[in-house]
Amino acid sequence: MPTDFIAHHHPLTDVEILKDGRLCISVHAASDETIDSAWIRYELDNEEYLTALEPAETTAGARRWRVEIPTNPGAATTYYLFKFICAERQFCLDAGGVHPRIRSRSFHFKHVQGLQTPQWVWNQVFYQIFPDRFRIGDSFSSSIAKKHKEHKNHEEQTPLSDWNAIPDPSRGSSEFFGGDLNGVADALPYLHDELGINAIYLNPIFASHSNHRYDTDDYLQVEPRLGGEPALRRLRKETQARDMRLILDAVVNHTSVHHPWFQQAQAGDARYRAFYHFDSEGRYAAWKGIDSLPKLNYANPDVAASMYSGDNAILRHWLRPPYAIDGWRLDAVHMLGEGPSAHNNATHMRGMRDSVKQEAPQAYLLGEHFFEATEWLQGDQEDGAMNYYGFAHPLRAWLAGLDISGQPGAIDGREFAAWLAETRAAIPCSIQLSQLNLLDTHDTPRFLTLLQGDRDLYKLALGLLFTYSGAPCLYYGDEIGLPGGADPDCRRPFPWDRERWDTDILNWCKTLIALRKNTPALSRGGHLDLGADRDSYCFARTAQEGSMIIAANRGDASRASLDTRLLGAPGSCWRDLFSGNLFTADGYTLTLSLPSKSVRILLQD
Repeated sequence: MPTDFIAHHHPLTDVEILKDGRLCISVHAASDETIDSAWIRYELDNEEYLTALEPAETTAGARRWRVEIPTNPGAATTYYLFKFICAERQFCLDAGGVHPRIRSRSFHFKHVQGLQTPQWVWNQVFYQIFPDRFRIGDSFSSSIAKKHKEHKNHEEQTPLSDWNAIPDPSRGSSEFFGGDLNGVADALPYLHDELGINAIYLNPIFASHSNHRYDTDDYLQVEPRLGGEPALRRLRKETQARDMRLILDAVVNHTSVHHPWFQQAQAGDARYRAFYHFDSEGRYAAWKGIDSLPKLNYANPDVAASMYSGDNAILRHWLRPPYAIDGWRLDAVHMLGEGPSAHNNATHMRGMRDSVKQEAPQAYLLGEHFFEATEWLQGDQEDGAMNYYGFAHPLRAWLAGLDISGQPGAIDGREFAAWLAETRAAIPCSIQLSQLNLLDTHDTPRFLTLLQGDRDLYKLALGLLFTYSGAPCLYYGDEIGLPGGADPDCRRPFPWDRERWDTDILNWCKTLIALRKNTPALSRGGHLDLGADRDSYCFARTAQEGSMIIAANRGDASRASLDTRLLGAPGSCWRDLFSGNLFTADGYTLTLSLPSKSVRILLQD
């Protein structure tokens, strides 16, 4: 980014929708050179229009500009950016920052008419739980002995492994430790009252033969091993009493081979055979070729009706009282489609969104995407995605030097900043704020393990998790330093013996959670990159209530000089919220010392 020109626009607070549907838009800019003219570039019916910006007030070292433009009559999305002319140069501000030219439309700011996202998501701190491995209930559900009993849908009895044992790779999905939903309810005083969590995302809880339950046997039955429907009702009642949100996991792409639909299909029932895709030789399409996971065929209207569109559809059922869940995480949803492929995926995703929002307008529709999810995040499909590509992947590359496949993929701080900016720019601002940011999940090695146990880098990563745009999510045990390699090691039982907890990491998480929940700039603020080099990345979160500076350094102790013209008056003083250190800008240049392997979080004093 040029050092002599900076600009910032936050679509959440700098865009006003006027009564006639036009947009009143403002932008802040500061330059060492004279700005000869300033423009907004926008598109109507796929054609470029340029309208001059009107200079407004000057605040500290920056000038505010404003303009009114119409919305795109031919599509839901209006694309726009800002262009500033300084002598022979131009500076273009798009959603990815300032650049010396107009970049492709994918980087433009995006105003989506009528876009409604569940804004409650922005204020949440999520906690992901793999039910079998979190906690065995102290009450309400059966005794541990009962868990050895035969599941009514299972042919075999499954004894429990010792809670303190490491998962056995040879047993895989057939190994059970006995965690249940009553255990989750029993842990709410820890999760909510002590840690500060206010939203829970549960891996699948519906009837299944496996411990992960991504091979669903019955979408309308809560797994008896987890305590059944009484346990879910109890958990829902107790989360509501604490004003906590509850998100469930829906496997909408495939079923198990034990599901009644597939059993009847195999028995020759033509109606249910059409729920799946069979070729001329009788072979059925399966998720990633895994025979135990037959793929649903959405070319059949009965499948869509059963899953999402019908009055009694599965996704509707659990949104209704007494469960009244707050949203769905949709597993492998990008692979859903007609026939053996993802054909017509977007049509069914839009239909799924329409049905869910009809049932519960504020429900959170969260997609699982290990890679780029841009096309699902334009306002007509998902509210947000598990943000692997836009947060977890670049963070892993910057701090651990690895890509998502575990292969070498080191990047420096400049590339880290560019990766984050690119993915922010690709989607509307309100959806960026609804992304589910994460360090690790049940599908990946624990981040602390990827860092080879480096606790300082891990605390840096946690600092970024709680300050970056989007809702933070801890995978159970992240807050106590629980290690774990690839599946199934990343699914170790939660150690409830506090002697085994890393209390330093726990206290750091508590501090970050409280900060996140009490700081508007972190939950709904804009994002302004301030600088990056090989080992550091500095940015600000901006809000009307006040801005924050976040400065992360993965390397040796160093210094950073930041331009604060868009953040306050000359000579402004900034206080490190944790160390108490004070830093005073020299004019508009703020020089920070960056301790080794650390993150500073500063508030204007």
